[in-house]
Amino acid sequence: MKNKTSCLLWICLPVFNTLNQVAMKMTAGVVANDTFGGEWFIDAATSPYIWMSFACEIINFAVWMAILKRHNVSEAFPLTAGSYATLMFTSWLFFHEAMQLQQVAGITLIMVGIALLGFGGDRASAASPDRLKS
Repeated sequence: MKNKTSCLLWICLPVFNTLNQVAMKMTAGVVANDTFGGEWFIDAATSPYIWMSFACEIINFAVWMAILKRHNVSEAFPLTAGSYATLMFTSWLFFHEAMQLQQVAGITLIMVGIALLGFGGDRASAASPDRLKS
């Protein structure tokens, strides 16, 4: 069960990070024509997208804490870069933002780096808060 839970957590992290950024982009669209100031703040704060962003951030925090409970920071942190790929793909798909060959190459290199850093090495020494107490 632990492996299924870890797998689900690793899927949730980029998904909720991507949803957070999409919600921020949508909030930016709501205030795009406002001058920064009181009206801008009220429009942003009352947008349902900003609340979606906050919810995603809270979920991401809980997911990240659960991941760190199970994994070493040096093992876990490189895997967070997977969000770069999901964000680029999502911005291309939903916001019709251009994706250049250099960006695709960069994302490919990042994903190879994630595989080398995050999935390589000894997994036997899982993160344990008790190790920090000594």
